[in-house]
Amino acid sequence: QVIAAINQFAGEDRIAVVDPAMGDDGKLYPVFDDSIVEAMKKLVAHATLITPNYTEACLLTDTPWKEGAPTEDELEALCDKLLALGPKQVVITSVPCDEEHLKIVSSESNQLFPEAYEVKRLPFATCGTGDVFTSTLLGYVLNGRDLNRCVQEAADYVSYVIDTTIKAGTDPKEGVVLEGCLWKLLFPQSKNCTTCMA
Repeated sequence: QVIAAINQFAGEDRIAVVDPAMGDDGKLYPVFDDSIVEAMKKLVAHATLITPNYTEACLLTDTPWKEGAPTEDELEALCDKLLALGPKQVVITSVPCDEEHLKIVSSESNQLFPEAYEVKRLPFATCGTGDVFTSTLLGYVLNGRDLNRCVQEAADYVSYVIDTTIKAGTDPKEGVVLEGCLWKLLFPQSKNCTTCMA
C-alpha cells in the first residue's frame, strides 16, 4: 500500500522519504523477523531519500554488522550499496565513531564520496529522536538546501532537543521536550530565544 501511494503521488518534483525503522545495535527489533528486511528493500527502491541507522543500513545491504567504528572505505561501500537499491539520497545515522561521538553519513547518486558529520553522544535514549531528525532534515531539504548542510543542521537541532530534554529532567518514556525547542528551527544560531519562549 505504501509503494502504491508513492507511485500514485510521487513525481519528479516530489520527494518520497523512507525511514526504514527495523532495528538497532546490530539486531532487529523484537517485533520483527527477517521478512521485514526483504519487504523494506522493496520499499526503499521507491524512495527519493532514505534515513536508516547504521544497523538498518547493514541489514538492507546484507553487510555484516560489527561493533566499533567502520572505516571510510566500508562506509563508502555501504552508501554505494544503499544507492544501488534505488534511492537518490542516503543518510545513515548513529554510525559508531568513538566513545564520545557518533557520525551521520550522507551520500547522493551524483556525489563522489560520502560526507560525514560528527555529533556528541548524549546520555539519553528514547523513542522518537529519529523521527525528529528525519522530519527536520526533510524540512531543510524542501527549502532547497544542500543535503550535507541539511544533515548538519538537522543533527544540531536534534542534539539541542536532546540536551534540552536532559536539562529538563523529564522521564525518558515521555519522549523529548520538542515543543519548547521549535523556535530553534527559525533561529538555529541562537542559544536561546526568550521572545519565542515567553
